[in-house]
Amino acid sequence: MNRRVFLVSAGAWIVAGCGRGDETSPTVAPTATRSATRPPSPSATNPPAATATASAEPSPTATATPPPAPRLEPIGFPLDQGTVTGIVTGELGARVIRWGEGLTALEYSRDDQPSDDPERANRCGWNARVHVEYEGQPAVDWYVPVGTPVLATMDGVATLYINTVSNPFDVYGVDREPFLGNPDRTRAKVGAFPGPGGGQGVFVRIENEQYRTDSAHFEIGATVGVVPDDTWVDGFSASDDFAAMFAPLRDFRVATAVARWTVRAGDIIGMTGDSGYSEAPHLHYAIRQAGSANALCPTTEAGFADGGWLFRPAS
Repeated sequence: MNRRVFLVSAGAWIVAGCGRGDETSPTVAPTATRSATRPPSPSATNPPAATATASAEPSPTATATPPPAPRLEPIGFPLDQGTVTGIVTGELGARVIRWGEGLTALEYSRDDQPSDDPERANRCGWNARVHVEYEGQPAVDWYVPVGTPVLATMDGVATLYINTVSNPFDVYGVDREPFLGNPDRTRAKVGAFPGPGGGQGVFVRIENEQYRTDSAHFEIGATVGVVPDDTWVDGFSASDDFAAMFAPLRDFRVATAVARWTVRAGDIIGMTGDSGYSEAPHLHYAIRQAGSANALCPTTEAGFADGGWLFRPAS
């Protein structure tokens, strides 16, 4: 993968890269967000605390519980492990996805994606080796219905980016079938479109001082409802018509930050969709060390020096 070069301009970032689901990497420090929680005001049902008198016995000193240490490693699944995937069935040229008939995300990632059988390894989403072939970097996909909750796998600052809300297969009228599951190499070309491919579409990046994760191809309408109040980047709000604003396809290296907030591992950060370069509704998930352009392998597939992040125990 080529070294990225960054440009910051009017809330959008442009970087060099490649691939169906490649991501932008803006070098902008996360902005602080205000807490939406305020202490309750005194009222008849919530009176102020009583003031101790001189004759009252002194109260024992309360010991504050220290907050849990931040979880900086991206360990575990960005989906509920029991989420049932869709599965590709049929012969080449007539393949379809049967939703709700695949393995669970846990079963598929543990048993199928490491398989040496390419059909089995990609029947419920692209595995890391196909990602390397088509994008130059390892990642993991799961075919899941639109609106499936996506979870943070570590603590950090989440940024909601939008490249496009559209899908280039639909815009250009390109057949999706050759790209389903294990791609048909005779028909599923890396350069599938005559113009911009939309990259990761709508995606959420989480960053901390050690790691970065990207979860991509979200559905913008449902994801807006997950974004906390008062975390929108200047110029954007929950009431904006993002579908109209970001309908045009753009170069996959361009993305606009529209919201930024603090998350902890396990928080819902968005909802899956079919935006950007997406052959079917799915979640695309990638991991990198902070400041590195090289992606790590989330699964336990052979041939990757630093893999298995979905299954590592929390330290």
